[in-house]
Amino acid sequence: MLKRAATHIKKLSTPFFNDITGAVSGISNALSGQQVSSQEGKVAAELLKKSPFEVNDSPQEKMKRDPLSFSQIQYPLDLTDEQLGHYIIFYSLKNKFSGKNNKDFAVAQKMGFATDKGGKQAGPHGTAGSINDIRKQTGNFKEVKTDNSVLSKLPTHTQVTSAIALYMPAGTKVSYGANYEAEATNMAGQIARTIGNARTASDKTQMAMEIAKGAATSVGDFGKKALGELGNAIGAGDPVQLVSKAFGVAINPNEEQFYQGPSFREFTYAFDFHPRSQKELEAVQNIIFLFKYHMHPDLDLGITGGRLFKVPSEFEIHYAHLGGPNEYMNKISKCALKAMDVNFGPEAQFSAFEDGAPVSYKMSLTFQELELMTKQKIYEGH
Repeated sequence: MLKRAATHIKKLSTPFFNDITGAVSGISNALSGQQVSSQEGKVAAELLKKSPFEVNDSPQEKMKRDPLSFSQIQYPLDLTDEQLGHYIIFYSLKNKFSGKNNKDFAVAQKMGFATDKGGKQAGPHGTAGSINDIRKQTGNFKEVKTDNSVLSKLPTHTQVTSAIALYMPAGTKVSYGANYEAEATNMAGQIARTIGNARTASDKTQMAMEIAKGAATSVGDFGKKALGELGNAIGAGDPVQLVSKAFGVAINPNEEQFYQGPSFREFTYAFDFHPRSQKELEAVQNIIFLFKYHMHPDLDLGITGGRLFKVPSEFEIHYAHLGGPNEYMNKISKCALKAMDVNFGPEAQFSAFEDGAPVSYKMSLTFQELELMTKQKIYEGH
């Protein structure tokens, strides 16, 4: 057993000693007149300090493991590793008419998203810079453009002020709807039917008969309606309905379904939080705060004296996989957060850590899409 352990340790240490040998060789070459870069010298010095059991990740591996390491506003903290990989990015978008008392930038600073309002470029990956660089630091998802709004060319919400990354919850779905409304066409419907019958008549005689029959029916319908309204007006009731019931018949109102337009889509997500560390607990608290904050309006305390609300932030929602957009999921246009529920300690019995923080949370979010869907939007992936 001791022999196997020694062999194993020898295998682990071999790369380390090879690296040391290479570094020493480089230094020796320099002393013999061959030039060595300062970078190689730094590597050699660093290797001398390291244990043979330490293994460094390349920058590519670090990005692959966690491309969102720039931010603490994500849950879980290992959200983007290969074991999970599927997540949702929520961007909050500031109302550009929110006024000088708006705290969106102060919140972005507090959460570590940005250090300035613009002008400077963001620092290296993992640091905050200009608030204009939040999108770049989170996978650089494309800005959502609205096309089917009368204000499409005059957008009010464009500045990203925060980014929240959450795991893909079970039951994520999308629903589409079309609105139709039934309406009685009455005499107009009868006239349309008469025209249709006349156009498809086999000869002029049948055409004349169809027109005569349609005219008689239309006049009869008009007379029945007038008689019924007259009876109701004098308090005598509707004699037409009474006669129809007596003979076991009912007037066909010629109802048709008329298209009213597509339905606005809604998206509901439910998340369970079970913080495993103090850092993850802080992330959960920040996530809840950000959604709460950005769904509420500012109050205009200027000229109107509080008579007007400043519209809340809007949201972009992006389905992601390993740092990029998930092309197999539907796209979502800009949304408003219309409902939020937070359950502190959803278990049967409330439980908390020593400092009073709940050990678990349940959060439900309902977003209302702000743009109607059309064939063009569906073609684009919505």
